[in-house]
Amino acid sequence: MYDVIVIGGGPAGSASALSLGRALKKTLVLDNETNRNRVTQHSHGFLTQDGVTPADLRQKARADVAKYEEVSFATETVTRLEKVDNLFVVTTDKGSYHTRKVLLTMGFQEKLPDIKGIREVYGKSLFYCPWCDGYELRHRQLVVAVPSALMGHLSKLIRNWSKDIVFCALDGQQPAADVLNYFQTKNIRLETKPISSFVHQDGNLVAVRFEDGTEITRTGGFVGISVDTYFDFLEPLALEREDSGKISCNEFGETSVPGVFVAGESKGIMPTQLIDAASDGNVIAKFVAAQIMEEDDDN
Repeated sequence: MYDVIVIGGGPAGSASALSLGRALKKTLVLDNETNRNRVTQHSHGFLTQDGVTPADLRQKARADVAKYEEVSFATETVTRLEKVDNLFVVTTDKGSYHTRKVLLTMGFQEKLPDIKGIREVYGKSLFYCPWCDGYELRHRQLVVAVPSALMGHLSKLIRNWSKDIVFCALDGQQPAADVLNYFQTKNIRLETKPISSFVHQDGNLVAVRFEDGTEITRTGGFVGISVDTYFDFLEPLALEREDSGKISCNEFGETSVPGVFVAGESKGIMPTQLIDAASDGNVIAKFVAAQIMEEDDDN
């Protein structure tokens, strides 16, 4: 039996495993290596790791954590998580495990718009997060394909890196009047006609083609995605959620099911940089370990 099972071996999961190992808690990290950022060429903003690929960061993290004998890893897919009496049973495609606590760090599921060519350019020349990839797209001809409601905030943000921007409304609607006025003032072009495809060369965006056959030359950009944490294996727990769909938790990361914690992107249900996810995993793991210590002290 384990003290903690961490579901997800990304930056949040690896950082939490490191803290749990140092706290002498028997920990198992389950990860099926289907992390959503595996399409990313390079990740930035992480001190001493700027420009690292997600794969390299995972390898380095695994080496760091492997030094602690209380932590082990398994490449398995979790299929069911349930509470039986005072323990949790984690079932995977290869077996089942019992644990006192569970830490959810599997990130979230993302869905891209249904546009031809998007999977080829996503993570290479078309991205989601300006903070993560705006620097690499600086001074380029950018397209920003998002629902109209997001245009106000993003227009002011993305102009920090480029002044040549075309916004495309994925919902076909115009933004609010004040946003339209801002576009006119800043010479930002708006398109509300549907996009038929992202034209590219080996994943490098060269143009955006619309359903009416017209095209605009673009060499990079950002796109809106939808995300959720409704993983099938969580269903038996019936975790409480906020109106946004985010898993409800307290300030210590503990969910509505005592003993089940959440950290990283799984907790915030929004894309974050690697350093932010790792930081949150480190913090929440300490709360998990402290809870175990307190319970053991009472016995």
